[in-house]
Amino acid sequence: MSVSAAPRSRGIPFAGLARAAVATTLGLLVVGVELSVRGETDIRRQVAAQLTAFVLFLPGAWLCWRGLGIGRAGVGLVLVVGVLLHAVAFDPSSPPPLTTDTYRYAWDARVQAAGINPYRYAPEAPALEPLRDVAIWDGVNRKSWRTLYPPGAEAGFLAARGLFGTGVRATTWLFLVAEALAAVLLVLTLLRLSLPVERVALLAWHPLAVSEIAANGHSDALALLACSALLAAFAYGRRGLAGVAVGVGALVKLGPVLLLPALLRRGGRRFAWLALATIAAGYLAYASAGTKVVGSIFQYLDEEDLGSLAWWSLQPHLGGEPARILLLVVLLAVVAVVALRAHDSVDQVARSGLLILGTALLTAAFLQPWYALWLLPFLVVTAAPAWLWLTGTLPLLYVFALEGDALPWWVRTAIYGPFLALVLLRVARPSRPALRSFASMPPTASVGVAIPVIDEAESLPGVLQCLPELVDEVVVVDGGSRDGTPDLARAEGARVVVEPRHGYGRACAAGSDALGTDVVVWLDGDGSDDPDAIGALVEPVLSGRAALSLGVRTRLERGAQHWHQRLGNRLVAWLVRLTTGVTVRDIPPMRAIRRDALEQLALREMTYGWPTEMVIVTARAGFPIAEVEVPSRARRGGRSKVSGRLGPSVRAGARMLSVVARHA
Repeated sequence: MSVSAAPRSRGIPFAGLARAAVATTLGLLVVGVELSVRGETDIRRQVAAQLTAFVLFLPGAWLCWRGLGIGRAGVGLVLVVGVLLHAVAFDPSSPPPLTTDTYRYAWDARVQAAGINPYRYAPEAPALEPLRDVAIWDGVNRKSWRTLYPPGAEAGFLAARGLFGTGVRATTWLFLVAEALAAVLLVLTLLRLSLPVERVALLAWHPLAVSEIAANGHSDALALLACSALLAAFAYGRRGLAGVAVGVGALVKLGPVLLLPALLRRGGRRFAWLALATIAAGYLAYASAGTKVVGSIFQYLDEEDLGSLAWWSLQPHLGGEPARILLLVVLLAVVAVVALRAHDSVDQVARSGLLILGTALLTAAFLQPWYALWLLPFLVVTAAPAWLWLTGTLPLLYVFALEGDALPWWVRTAIYGPFLALVLLRVARPSRPALRSFASMPPTASVGVAIPVIDEAESLPGVLQCLPELVDEVVVVDGGSRDGTPDLARAEGARVVVEPRHGYGRACAAGSDALGTDVVVWLDGDGSDDPDAIGALVEPVLSGRAALSLGVRTRLERGAQHWHQRLGNRLVAWLVRLTTGVTVRDIPPMRAIRRDALEQLALREMTYGWPTEMVIVTARAGFPIAEVEVPSRARRGGRSKVSGRLGPSVRAGARMLSVVARHA
């Protein structure tokens, strides 16, 4: 008599239920903390509560990041707790506890409803006296300043008045709707990317969003929506809509305009034109104010100084203007480097968004906690512990109000110390994918050599004559020689492929495409690479220890490499380690790779950055890389096209660095 095994349960696994229970408990604890300070105006209690909420939020966010494992119910649970958090923090019958900005929003909406351009007059101007009342006017801040808010924000204030009434909390209702729409867009983005949808908790549960949108009602919620729309547009391949999102973001807060040049390479012309058209349309709507359309923004930038990191560190030593110029140069340099990135994935777009907007915040003279709301959508898509820490601890900046408009030393230490430590840890220990294993290649595996050349008649015959017997096929790729190099190559038994288009990478790709072998080897035709080293070079590939084998030039013959070559190679190799986590000592011309691995790399760089891209993409794919020490010889004849000439060397180095930046 046999006993049949009990059928497996098709319900939710116990581990998933346990994770969901823990996450829900943590979320409800955050609800309790936010409820305890609802409407609380005591800064000490508010700051303590927000930091406590952040401590509880972190493990809950980590669980949601991994996915709760309870199916569709997981995102429902996250959203329900998120709605509850915002509901307990938002008191529509009371003014915001920690800000007077909402009074200014209501005032600007009132001015617009009266048919007056809000940029034309400061609130205290006699022309606006008929609009003053006790309910709004008394709470308006900076009465002598014209509005600071860009046209998109002003349009939002007017829309809130039309939709939700004339009260001081009308704009908060609009911002809550904006945050809800942002959450929907992020859910769609996560679904598109096949990522755990519960990750939306990094927005919905974040204490900064709860405090600064639901409780204090800051307009940065509109920029948060724009950044969420940007991610969704890139996820669905809608570059035009991505441009509109950047334009809207720049119309709400000026900072997101920096995303336009940073993402231009990937976004293309449609992206750029729609972004610029959106911005232009926004400012044209208020163009009747003329040059006043920028409001008192320059006065704000000149007079306000609080909470910053870089400005606070530099200004006392350099002075105001030099510090401002230096920080602007740093910010623009970051934008320029990020603009080189490929942005092939939404994760890359998110990391670039964090870097650009985060740098803008850190280099500004004036930083308030709610400015970091812009960063939250990107944290939903990409893991960034340093930026997450920053967004959670910035409420400490409220302490300035307790210290006579000054920050005690420990506030910046508590915020920026761990932030910088996490950044340095990320640089020192970059993430790297799990290594993929390869079986050893069969004894019949064939080895082919590709040699790109231009005018190497003096050296190429000697290279071909010294190729070892294990080489089954040789292809010489000629890029337009005028000294008879192709004829000499044929005389030595090599097959010649003509590649009329310029580019070292294009020549290497043409050579590998022409070969029909299982292993592809590249070496230069000037004799600087020793053909006798091919056997040692291909051994890790044939044995399955590596997909790519690099011939590291350690034994230098006199005159083999110029000092700038060695310095440039070491710099690029170091940057490759920083971006991939894989340690390489050289980016050499002599390389060997498995054919099946090469076909998966989809290399696109067609210049001297091609070897660099090969190393980076191989590392990112999780393919093992081996290094084999080989001799580095002086060229055996002819004239160098790159290494012996400063201009070409600089251009080649720049291409290598740009490849690193593109894949960073």
